[in-house]
Amino acid sequence: MWPVHLRSARQTLTLAGLFLCMGIAGCDDTPWNRPYPAAEAGENILYSSFQERPNHLDPAQSYSSNEVTFTGQIYEPPLQYHYLKRPYELIPLTATEVPEPQYLDASGNKLPADAAAADIAYSVYDVRIQPDILYQPHPAFATDSRGDALYLDLNEKDLAGIHTLADFTAAGTRELVAADYVYQIKRLAHPRLNSPILGLMSDYIVGLKDYAQALTDAWDMTAAGREDGVYLDLTQYPLAGAEVIDRYTYRIKIHGK
Repeated sequence: MWPVHLRSARQTLTLAGLFLCMGIAGCDDTPWNRPYPAAEAGENILYSSFQERPNHLDPAQSYSSNEVTFTGQIYEPPLQYHYLKRPYELIPLTATEVPEPQYLDASGNKLPADAAAADIAYSVYDVRIQPDILYQPHPAFATDSRGDALYLDLNEKDLAGIHTLADFTAAGTRELVAADYVYQIKRLAHPRLNSPILGLMSDYIVGLKDYAQALTDAWDMTAAGREDGVYLDLTQYPLAGAEVIDRYTYRIKIHGK
């Protein structure tokens, strides 16, 4: 056993050595607990963080600031806010212009732009998107020489050895069209998705509440019930408040002004 005075001296030397190492490390201009690779120290990289793990990247289900960090880099809405202007100002993104509303009374008659809010039963927006916008290349869009989908209705044998999208040998793309936006609005009412904004949007988009009930009834009547793999084709169910006008134009009808 070490004598008390020798043990104290040993502890003092140990502490002195520790402080010396810390002092030497402190001379460096990088944090001693830096969690990022040292090889990337000089790169032009912005590191960030989020409070919790994102739960959904599906825009019909995603509704948190942590998730919009990702979805905002992936999905392009028709309109966006100007990045710098305050107060906020809407500007076109995929749309060709910011649409102006047409006001209707309860009978569907057009009203002037300066009509009183109490007289306005509906506001109608025609949104025209830009042509020639393409989706990111993806195996889901891959086709053969005849234009048929390569990876449609894959079975377990077809998926052997497929673990990531990169494992598919082919990819394709297609043009973004107005029907894609209408379909996405319809997806808010899909009974399987439980969209967190369905209730709010049902107060605005004409017919959305009844549409959600119609889809729920159709879903319950499906032969396979609620089992995985059941496909509910929303193109077969029209929604009064969202309709396609032409390839690049769709119409949104909302309650009130």
